[in-house]
Amino acid sequence: MLAMAYVQFIKHLREKEALSINQIAKKLGIHWRTAKKYADCDDWNQPMKSVSRRYRVLEPYLDIVDAWLLEDGTRPRKQRHTAKRIYDRLVAEHGFTGSDRTVRYYVAKRRKELRQQDKMAYLRLEHPGGEAQVDFGTVQVILNGREQTMKQLTISFPYSNAAFAMLLPAENTECFLEGLRRIFERIGGVPTRLWFDNLSAAVVSVGPEGQRHLTDTFERFVLHYRFEPVFCNPASGHEKGHVENKVGYTRRNWCVPTPSGSSLEELQIQLDQRAEQDLNRLHYAKGESIRKLWEHDQRKLLQLPMMPFEAVRLGPARVNNYGEIKLDGTPIPLTGTQPGQTVLLKIRWDTVDVLDAQQRVITTIARPYMQQGQPIDWVTVLRAFQAKPRALPYASLFGNLPMAIQKWLTSAETVDEKRRRLSWLIRQLKSGATLEQLDHVLAVPTPDWTVMEHRLYRMQHPDRSFEVITDPYTPTVLLQQEPDISRYDQLKRAVMTP
Repeated sequence: MLAMAYVQFIKHLREKEALSINQIAKKLGIHWRTAKKYADCDDWNQPMKSVSRRYRVLEPYLDIVDAWLLEDGTRPRKQRHTAKRIYDRLVAEHGFTGSDRTVRYYVAKRRKELRQQDKMAYLRLEHPGGEAQVDFGTVQVILNGREQTMKQLTISFPYSNAAFAMLLPAENTECFLEGLRRIFERIGGVPTRLWFDNLSAAVVSVGPEGQRHLTDTFERFVLHYRFEPVFCNPASGHEKGHVENKVGYTRRNWCVPTPSGSSLEELQIQLDQRAEQDLNRLHYAKGESIRKLWEHDQRKLLQLPMMPFEAVRLGPARVNNYGEIKLDGTPIPLTGTQPGQTVLLKIRWDTVDVLDAQQRVITTIARPYMQQGQPIDWVTVLRAFQAKPRALPYASLFGNLPMAIQKWLTSAETVDEKRRRLSWLIRQLKSGATLEQLDHVLAVPTPDWTVMEHRLYRMQHPDRSFEVITDPYTPTVLLQQEPDISRYDQLKRAVMTP
């Protein structure tokens, strides 16, 4: 609301000097909507303040929503819940019967200070069926209980609005081509034309007239699968705006809550299931199901070749004086080699074969990035829920806690008791206890905190075992002699005699 003196001046310019809205806006340096709002306003009654809104239907679910929003605070910005996703999860997972408007209003109120996303308008391109766009995105996953940043290769079909994705550890050429190959096999064919930006996994350089110099491996991949590659102009990713939007859509809807699994294959199965379910939606503009339109796309796909393409890179490496080679900038120790020896590396997306001069496999090692990942910072996670302890069981990370700890936390009957248990866990974790140790201690819970801490101490400080000391000097006959202590009974009788 502008100051009243300013508003009166606007009215004066409009009514007394007969200026147009655009003239007022230009004269005062304000937006024309603002000028129109005050220049043409006829009702100057004091507006009633809105009454605080109650959430009768949503009330039982507020702790759940709060849990998801609290957890979002520790997640990457691009992988947080939207209001629609929260509503969908409430309906699917908790039987919520209220309206999505109630959820949207509450979510906006709760996190109005958290984020404001800029919405960019992308050029909408018309594509015939069978064409697709490709792009990488970044997602957060939990792999073997450790938080890890993964690359998500997304391929989208603008005609049908269908999309498929592949989780990969990096954006290099081997991962890129492995991801494309697996997606081709997943959809049962090859798009006739694929749109890319100038990603380094495919393009070595862009000439002054726009000509692309492609990597040798990518050129062979194109010939193998017979599709036509189309590249966007430099710094013009919006030319493939469909997949740009799809990367964000799949991250928000397929990767919230954070995918969790014991292997990359398990995580990929979850992603494939989400992609399959997404085909049941209606197309945003055509009014038909995506699945039906996708059938039209599928009919135009090229047939898969008889032999799959093996995305490998060959290159020599020299073993240094420490018996190591450099791979992806990381020194890797090798067995079965000699310092100064030159070996041949057959590099795949996940493993590397080390070959000798006769191209025999010496050993196979994992690429360094397959070992990456950060353990979950449970102190930070648990501390975030001390203010809302009842919300903890609804957090997606809660399922990654050992079962005994989950039961112990949920069995607390009061909020204060839940806070007390959270504080105890935080204190033990900060002092060096592991989740495995705490799980073992809480497998047989006891109301006595001292007993639990003693159990934990015993686990962290196991009893020392002492070796038997041998005595080579004492004669054997004396070592085997049993002392007769019955003679000391006379002393006992003497003491007891009055």
